[in-house]
Amino acid sequence: MDLLSDLAAFDGKQTDVLEALAAKRAPEPALISELCALAEKDEARLPAAATWLLKRFQEQGYVYSEEETAGLLGLFGSVGPWEAKLHLLQMLPGLVIPEDRAPALWRLVKGEGFLQGPNKFVRAWSYNALAVLATQHPAYRKDAAALLAAAQEDEAASVRARLRNILKDIDWA
Repeated sequence: MDLLSDLAAFDGKQTDVLEALAAKRAPEPALISELCALAEKDEARLPAAATWLLKRFQEQGYVYSEEETAGLLGLFGSVGPWEAKLHLLQMLPGLVIPEDRAPALWRLVKGEGFLQGPNKFVRAWSYNALAVLATQHPAYRKDAAALLAAAQEDEAASVRARLRNILKDIDWA
């Protein structure tokens, strides 16, 4: 089977097909590039499956190159499903965000599809992404600290729980 067929077998819930795919395919630049391209497709579960696999490779110790990181960061502006957004947000702490990509990523994460979106998991991890950005690029710390402080008053309990974990891990807020 080809990669597209393998990913299309994902039902959106049971990750066993994705686990099997991660076990049989080694992360390498061509595969990473193909997964990034598939993550941008406007098909039912394909973006979630592709980003899940990208996230799994990172969890298994794969370190993304600068070029691969650029591709992953580019997905923030193009993926639609909340699950795919969540996977990207959860990967962000393991990526080195180039200085020239930070402003666009900051704007995207603060926007409608992420921090201002309806999904509480995406919102929670969007706050985490802002903290990661501010940790890597100190110019964002003042704004990030203000957003994190305000969120403790306004957000859902699950988001506040994530905020507490974020604040434990940073010393600048």
